[in-house]
Amino acid sequence: MTTNCISFSLSDQFMEKYVEPGNHNSGTDLNRTYLWRLQFLLPFVSLGLMCFGALIGLCACACRSLYPAIATGVLHFLAGLCTLGLVGCYVAGIELLHKKLPLPGDVRGEFGWSFCLACVSAPLQFMAAALFIWAARTNRKEFTLLKAYRVA
Repeated sequence: MTTNCISFSLSDQFMEKYVEPGNHNSGTDLNRTYLWRLQFLLPFVSLGLMCFGALIGLCACACRSLYPAIATGVLHFLAGLCTLGLVGCYVAGIELLHKKLPLPGDVRGEFGWSFCLACVSAPLQFMAAALFIWAARTNRKEFTLLKAYRVA
């Protein structure tokens, strides 16, 4: 048995997955179809949230306001949830595929380095979110005390 690698175009990424892979008469497997679509779209959503958070963070530095820092923390938290969801969708999709098609004997089924980076990325995004929110809340209390001392 020989295995061939096939590259998929962007439109091929969103094709329906079938109950029996390769047999279009077997019906649509909705779980695999939507897991595959989510694992393709969630990295872009996470990247967009991170970039938007960075833009808001730069605005927070420019205006010296604390509320954009909280918004940056919330966006980093949402990006971490997207990354965590991506990892879960990938693992579930691969497990469902391996139930339908067992691996050939000469193929090792291992997660690659990019999967490991995604697993490390999600906790780092959560820590960044926690630090942004903690720093904004800490600075707000100090700013309020500083303002109270100026008035007194």
